[in-house]
Amino acid sequence: SHRVFKIDVQGVSGKKIEYLTILWPAIKGFSIETAGNIMDRDSELTLFFNLPDKPTRAGGFPRNSRTRMKLDFRDGQADLFAVQRYISDKLLGSDTVATSQYAPNTSGHQDSGSGSMFAWMGDDNRMIDAAEANRQFHSSPPLLQNCENVELAFRGRRDMLLFTTKRVVFVDIQGFMGMGKKVEYISVPWKTVTAFSVRSAGSWVDKDSEMCLWLDFDDVFNPRRANEDDPPPPPIPRRSWIEIDFQKDKVDTLVVHRYLSERLMRVNGHQLKPFTNPVSSDLLVPSPPGTGEKLLDWIGDNAAAIDAEAVDEKFHEAGMLQHDEHVAFAFKTGRDSLYLTNKRLFVIDVQGFTGKRKEYMSVPLDVIRSWSVESAGSFDRDMELRLWFKGHWNNKVKQDLRKGKADIFAIQSHIAHFIIGSADGTAALANAQAYEPSPPGAATKLLGFLNDAHMKDPVEVTSTLRSSPALLQDDESIEAAFKCGRDLFLISTKRIIVIDKKGITGKSVEYKSYPLMYNKAFSIQTEGHLEGSEAKVYTDDNDIEQDLAKGEKDNIWAIHNILTEKMLNERQAEIGEVEVEIDLSAE
Repeated sequence: SHRVFKIDVQGVSGKKIEYLTILWPAIKGFSIETAGNIMDRDSELTLFFNLPDKPTRAGGFPRNSRTRMKLDFRDGQADLFAVQRYISDKLLGSDTVATSQYAPNTSGHQDSGSGSMFAWMGDDNRMIDAAEANRQFHSSPPLLQNCENVELAFRGRRDMLLFTTKRVVFVDIQGFMGMGKKVEYISVPWKTVTAFSVRSAGSWVDKDSEMCLWLDFDDVFNPRRANEDDPPPPPIPRRSWIEIDFQKDKVDTLVVHRYLSERLMRVNGHQLKPFTNPVSSDLLVPSPPGTGEKLLDWIGDNAAAIDAEAVDEKFHEAGMLQHDEHVAFAFKTGRDSLYLTNKRLFVIDVQGFTGKRKEYMSVPLDVIRSWSVESAGSFDRDMELRLWFKGHWNNKVKQDLRKGKADIFAIQSHIAHFIIGSADGTAALANAQAYEPSPPGAATKLLGFLNDAHMKDPVEVTSTLRSSPALLQDDESIEAAFKCGRDLFLISTKRIIVIDKKGITGKSVEYKSYPLMYNKAFSIQTEGHLEGSEAKVYTDDNDIEQDLAKGEKDNIWAIHNILTEKMLNERQAEIGEVEVEIDLSAE
C-alpha cells in the first residue's frame, strides 16, 4: 500500500538477492501492454520513475539505468486491467464515483476520417468525439477510473490520444496495419507534465501541426554506433519528451494550447486544477481563422522591448492567456518573442523560411528550478536571461535582451517573487550575521591565490545586494558569503546565488539563483593537510561545488547547519507530491 517492492534473485546459486523499494510518489507514469498473437503470449507492465544513478554515455544503454521497471505477466495468469486500476488509484487518487456519465465538451464531434492519404501515411491525429471515447475506455477496455472523464480525444491511423481529467493516455495499437492483438496503454498523470508547446503547420508542403510535452522522468537513451569508427549518435528522449502530430485541418492547435494551459497552470499555490473541475467548454471553441497570424503581425511592428499592457490585451483577445493571467514583461528578438506572465514563461518561436510555422511554448513558473541574468559586457552588447525548468530533455530557455531595453534585475525579481516569494526568509542560524572572517595566515594567503574562497561579511553583502544591484527580496538576507577570485558564492535565507564575473574586464556578470527548497542533497568535506574544505549541493540542473580556503573550517560547519535547516526542516514539497504516512504502531 506504500511502495513497489521488487525482489531480484541474482547469480547462479541465487544467494545474492536485491530488495528494491520505490515509494509511490516516486512513480511518474506507467504503461500496460496486452499479449499479442501465439508467438507473444506475455502481457507487460512498465513503471517510469527517477532514482539517482550515475549517468552514462555508453551506446545501447539508457542515460540513467534506474528509470524503468518492466514486469512480464503470463497471458491468462493475471488481470492486467485490475493491476492498471490499482496503480491508477495510487498515482491519480482513489476512484470516488460508481459510474461515469460526464464528457460533454466535445460530445457530438463527428470523426470524418483523415481525408488525406498523406495524413494517413504520416499517422497524423485528428479530433474525434470525446463522449464516445469516454464510453469506450470505461468499458472496453476498462481503462479509466469511474470518476475520470475524457475531455479531448484524437485518433491517428490506428493509435489514439486521450486527455482526461486526470492524465494523458497514449493508445498504441501494434501489429501489421493495427490488426494485431497487442496494444500498449501509456498513462502520464498531469502532475508529471512539466511544460508543453504547440506548433502550427508551415507552408502548403507541411501537412501537420504538432504538440510537445516535457515529462518529469529521465528516459533518455544512447543509441549504438552504426560502425565503430562513427561518432556517437545523438541521444533520443524516448518518453522524456513526447511529440504528437496533428492533422492541421482537423485539429485547432490553439484549442489544445488553451486546454493544456487549464490543466497544467497551477492554482491555489502549487496545486493543479482539481479533476472535479472540468475545463470550460468555452475554451474549447475553435479559434477564428488567422488568429495566430494576426497576433504575430501585430508583434512584428514593435521594437525589441514590447509594451506589456498592449501585449496583455492582444493575447487575451486571441485567447492565448487564462482569465486571471497577465503579461508582466515582453521582449522580441528577430522573429521570436518571449513573455513573462504571473503564471508562465511563454516563448513564440517563428520557424522556417516563410515563417508560417510557429511554436508556442509554455513553461509554468512553478517548474522553474534555477535561473540567471547576465549583464552586457564591453564587447557583447546584449544581456541574457536563462531558465532551467524541471525536465530531462532540452529543459533550458535562453533569451538575449537588448542593452538598455530591459531591466534584468526587475525580470529577476519577478521570477524570484513567484518561485521563492513564499519561502521562509528567516535566518537559519541565530548568529548567522555575526561571522568574523578568519585572519589570513600564510597557508590561507597561498590557497587564496589559488582561488579557494574566503568568508566575507554577510551583513555588508546583504546591504550591497539590496540596492547595487537590487537582487534580494525584502525578507531575504545573506547568511554566508565567500569570495573566490572575482566571483562570489552566497547562501541566502531562500537560495544559493553564484555571481560569476566574465571576460577580461569583468563587466559582464552572471547572477544565477538556485532555490534551496528544490535542491536534492548536499555534502561537506573537511579540510586536509594541504587542501581546504569543500561544500557541494546537488540540484536538478548542475551540481554546485565550492572550495573554501584552508583555515575556514568553522565556516564549513556553518554552511552545513544552514543547508540542514533550509533543505531538511523547511523543505517545500514538489508539485503533486503526496506525503505517505505509515502507522508504525499497528501490529
